[in-house]
Amino acid sequence: MEKAEKIREPKQKRSIEKKQKIIMSSYRLFSDKGYYKTNTAEIAQDAGVSTGIVYSYFKDKKAILLEVVQYYIFSLSEQFRPLLAAPVGKDELPALIEQFMDISILSHTMNVEAHNEFLALSLLEKEILVLFNDFENDVLSKLCKLLESAGFSKINLPEKVRIGYNIAEQVSHNYIQQRLAPEELHTIKSLAIRMIVTLLSENK
Repeated sequence: MEKAEKIREPKQKRSIEKKQKIIMSSYRLFSDKGYYKTNTAEIAQDAGVSTGIVYSYFKDKKAILLEVVQYYIFSLSEQFRPLLAAPVGKDELPALIEQFMDISILSHTMNVEAHNEFLALSLLEKEILVLFNDFENDVLSKLCKLLESAGFSKINLPEKVRIGYNIAEQVSHNYIQQRLAPEELHTIKSLAIRMIVTLLSENK
């Protein structure tokens, strides 16, 4: 039965490192084999710990999955953090959108297998969908604040930013799914950037 009698939160350095090894091993295995085809015994072996140790830190495999997805989302957030923390001027909007799109493409390609696996799981596991939605809402909120500070109209701004975000996501998905040639990717990016700039520049 995949359940420990008592789940403990590690406090000592060695225990923290063991838990992190379990998370990283799970991340690799879930990416390579898939979540449903990986069992806790394999995770324990890959992490170099006993199955009992795994269950001392995690209630079950799903609890491991949630921490793995949180780690993955944290990695995504770290890639966007410098861009979302820097002030931007109105005339810098095209450059901001291009940088955002480049980071989005990079974040999707840092581990395509993990991206595809976790995206599929988000359709089946509500908790994972909530984690991704929280990440997206946080990014959108920060983008809105950046644009407001730069003097862009607040009218329908959250909706415009969400549409722009979805366009950037679609470009990224097209890239990882179809492996676009450099010249085709450049053309698609240029068209997408122009669309988003036009949308965000409207005062209605």
